[in-house]
Amino acid sequence: MRHLYEKTLKRVFGHETFRPGQRDVIEAVAEGQDVLAIMPTGAGKSLTFQLPSYLKNEGLTIIVSPLLSLIEDQMLHIRERGERGVARLTSMETLEEKQDILNHLKRYRFLYLSPEQLAVPHVTRALARTPIQMLVIDEAHCISQWGHEFRPEYARLGELRKQLGSPQCMAVTATAPENVKRDIIEKLALFSPSQFVHSANRPEIRLIVERLETERKMPRLIELVREVPTPAVIYTATRREAEALALQLDDALFYHGGMSTEDRRLVQSQFLRDEVAIMVCTSAFGMGVNKDNVRSVIHFQLPATLEAYMQEIGRAGRDGEPAFAVLLYAEGDERIQQFLIDQQYPKDKDIRIAYLERDNGTSLSQLPRLLKMNEEDPVWGLLNQMLAERTLADAVDWVKERKRARYRQLGQMIDYALIKKCRRDYLLNYFSEQPVKQADCCDVCGEISFPPSVQVVSKNVTDWKHRLARIFSFD
Repeated sequence: MRHLYEKTLKRVFGHETFRPGQRDVIEAVAEGQDVLAIMPTGAGKSLTFQLPSYLKNEGLTIIVSPLLSLIEDQMLHIRERGERGVARLTSMETLEEKQDILNHLKRYRFLYLSPEQLAVPHVTRALARTPIQMLVIDEAHCISQWGHEFRPEYARLGELRKQLGSPQCMAVTATAPENVKRDIIEKLALFSPSQFVHSANRPEIRLIVERLETERKMPRLIELVREVPTPAVIYTATRREAEALALQLDDALFYHGGMSTEDRRLVQSQFLRDEVAIMVCTSAFGMGVNKDNVRSVIHFQLPATLEAYMQEIGRAGRDGEPAFAVLLYAEGDERIQQFLIDQQYPKDKDIRIAYLERDNGTSLSQLPRLLKMNEEDPVWGLLNQMLAERTLADAVDWVKERKRARYRQLGQMIDYALIKKCRRDYLLNYFSEQPVKQADCCDVCGEISFPPSVQVVSKNVTDWKHRLARIFSFD
């Protein structure tokens, strides 16, 4: 079968050679092993679970993904190469569309869906009656309660896998420290999995932290975008700030999860085609975005964790050419992340009220209104799960421990901004890797200079700032 790998790579994907590490993962998958693959951004994770489907052709490959934007991007790439046997089950499809897909599952090679959709009983039953070649869990760190993006609906995937008949399983993610890796293997019940852990180091990315006063951040950002090579991505913590920064910068667009699918595609396509130099965004941007020539990533706000930071700076330099990661840090920046952490978990009083009301006979359907929560709110989803699985004491203790863990992770991110030793070594140590020595490492090891500015962005560009102002009706 080995000679088929390159033939399939060329025939289906149009590539002559595999990227480093891809072939080893594909061989393990083709042999039927459970797999845990931790591969950095840009390493080509999606190919490692898509190509085996063409080698074995033994049923449906199910891919569970946490983000609609990621599902949309991957499906677009699959269809662009001529594959029509791909479908999705998300919140965007009507009931009729979903039922049509479930009635004709044998039409499809790939099925993308969210963990919430997989947990719908009639969906699980329909899939259990269908030959499944492999279950793929993308962004698998979401399974772990110690992961930087824990999603309670991901915690049920091990149970759902059993309901599907325990098919071969592959878990993929870009970053995962040791405790998260152990959690993924345990929660998914991976059987003696082959583990492929690539180095988190991205030697082509130069690491820089600039410490400054809060009032100097915006003026410095305006200066910085004129100094760094473009295309560039600027990450910030909130949707509102993404919009505000984009309006103050030249040749910049914004992107966040609150935009419609059509508007996100419009903005993303302009950036991918080099028709705009700067994308100002929240963490919603980047998942599955295939753009190799991003030269700079700037963080205007402190990320919540080192894992998130590594994933986001990993958008730069995917072509292997020199790139830059700049963090602008002012004392007190961590407050916004502290606020966001607190907003991700139910308050102690709400937990106690929910348990009391339930024990007094109040139906679960009435609780969101009593607690002044939206049923679509992830906080309600988490509280609902706790009501089903935990005692009151366990629920209160679990939330306290989770918040303590998130604060510890934020503390590690602050340490990164403040340390006076090699920043790359600090990051690698977090991921249990040995230090490395390299030129052009970080601003602590030596001065990092930006190259002379090179115009990458196309000249025939519409005035997007004014066009977006009309589209989104800015006040």
